[in-house]
Amino acid sequence: MTITVPGMRSNKLVSMDIDQLRGWATFMDRAMIVSLVATIVAVTALGVTTWLSFRFSGAVRFHEHAAVDRYKEAEGRFMQLEQDVTAARERAATLEREVSTAQGRAATLEREVSTAQGRTAALEQEVAAARERAVALEQEASRARERAAAFEQAAREATERSAQAAARESTATSERVPSPQLNPAAIQQRLADLAKLVRDATARAAAPVQGRAAETQPKVQAEGAPESSKASRDQQRSPIVESLRKYAGTNAAVFVLDRVPEAPAAASTISTYLGDAGWPSHTWTWTGVAGILGVVVLTKEGSDATTQDAASALVEALRTAGFNAAKGDWPADWRRYRGALDGPQTPGPTDAPIRVVVGAKAASTPR
Repeated sequence: MTITVPGMRSNKLVSMDIDQLRGWATFMDRAMIVSLVATIVAVTALGVTTWLSFRFSGAVRFHEHAAVDRYKEAEGRFMQLEQDVTAARERAATLEREVSTAQGRAATLEREVSTAQGRTAALEQEVAAARERAVALEQEASRARERAAAFEQAAREATERSAQAAARESTATSERVPSPQLNPAAIQQRLADLAKLVRDATARAAAPVQGRAAETQPKVQAEGAPESSKASRDQQRSPIVESLRKYAGTNAAVFVLDRVPEAPAAASTISTYLGDAGWPSHTWTWTGVAGILGVVVLTKEGSDATTQDAASALVEALRTAGFNAAKGDWPADWRRYRGALDGPQTPGPTDAPIRVVVGAKAASTPR
């Protein structure tokens, strides 16, 4: 009895001969070999590609690091050269000012020397006149001595004649005609007075010459002495503040390097100038950065012409105040910086369009 179940399929054997089976086996073997070869080639290609990728990425990273290092080194050299050029310009300007000052002092000394020479010539003329007067007085005294000697001789002769007349004449006649007599003591006193007058005249003529010469020498020394090189703070600050007051209202951020001992004092002076000129400014201490010389005034990329002019005016004012100031551009993103800033939180250290960095050797001349 045959039972038929619905939905079931009967298994029929497929009849294949041995040649077909061998053909299929050969085909499968070849397919497996091809797939194995393809797999080996793919793995080899993947390994070579991975190795080349590692080599290429390493070479790229090496070149990137080398380029960054070269850029940093070139940037450092550029800033150093710019600072050297600024320092050289400052030294040249200082030398020019010193030369002009020396020329002015030399001209003043020449005028003083010419004046002193004129005074010396006048004094020499006065001395010559005094000597002439002294010679005239000496000649007068000599003539007076000669007259006194003549008077003494006349007195002696008169005395002798009087004695002879008294011996010959009577007493009445001698009383009626008295003999002339001269006083030798009065004549000697007169000669002494004349000699004293000569000495007094000579002393009076020499005393003004010595006094004027002694007075002229200290005066020339005092007038030729160099003036004090340090002006008062108010006199120095006035032209600087006036030059910056034109750009009043310009915001500026002052960065002070923490490893420079003299930087805070220089930053305080600069902040005072900015405050007096009406520039809103705040100060931050910059840590983790070194190698900046002088005062570098930096401007934000894309700043307007007024900001650029204000930065240039600030550089010129700082140079006038005796700072090693230079103008530059921020080499990277304005909001990115190395190290850390310690200062007020509001406003932020990157809000101002002008950045004043105070480094080592900020001041070139004492203020």
